[in-house]
Amino acid sequence: MDLKASQFLCSRICHDLIGPVGAVNAGMELLSDMSVPDEEALALVADSATQVIRRLTYYRLAFGAGGANGPRALIEARKLALDFMAGGKVTLDWPTEGGGTVDGPIGSGGVKLVMNLVLLAHDSLPRGGTVAVRMADMPDGVGVAVTASGIGASLKDGVALAMNGDDPGEALSAHTAVAFFAQQLALSLGRRIETIDAGDDEVRFAALLPRKTADD
Repeated sequence: MDLKASQFLCSRICHDLIGPVGAVNAGMELLSDMSVPDEEALALVADSATQVIRRLTYYRLAFGAGGANGPRALIEARKLALDFMAGGKVTLDWPTEGGGTVDGPIGSGGVKLVMNLVLLAHDSLPRGGTVAVRMADMPDGVGVAVTASGIGASLKDGVALAMNGDDPGEALSAHTAVAFFAQQLALSLGRRIETIDAGDDEVRFAALLPRKTADD
């Protein structure tokens, strides 16, 4: 990923953290003006600090150099996704049985790709809704489908161009950096993300993930 794309991805992360960090700061200012701590201000600080930790933990695994390995890697990714969306307008439908998991482990790059697909689906729901994750064992790997369902669900402007695998040009921005990163990650695994803006308030993302190898 080139320097410009990295800068936009950093901008996206900072944008997502400014809100809860600002709330922590505001809560601390309230507490400093009180002789006796106010329960509401304490709750604001605690909740906002939890949001920061959850988002940073998710981004570290989704974008960072480290990765989750082992048979429980997808379970960990699912838990982080649940935490990431907790208290928001978007809910997660990712069952641990019946198509939500697979028998064999996938590589760390595949886990990252799933987490990025979840982020893309989340970003496609400006008015809230549901992100559904389903997986299936296939001869050439693990098929994963992530669906965003909700009122007004749609691909953000420039997302399709950012995912075309070539130079996205002016389509690359802080709003589309995750889409560009996700497609580059897929291409590095010898795969590609397919997107369907199905209308009827639904957007789908799909990819075929490689299974875990000795090098993962």
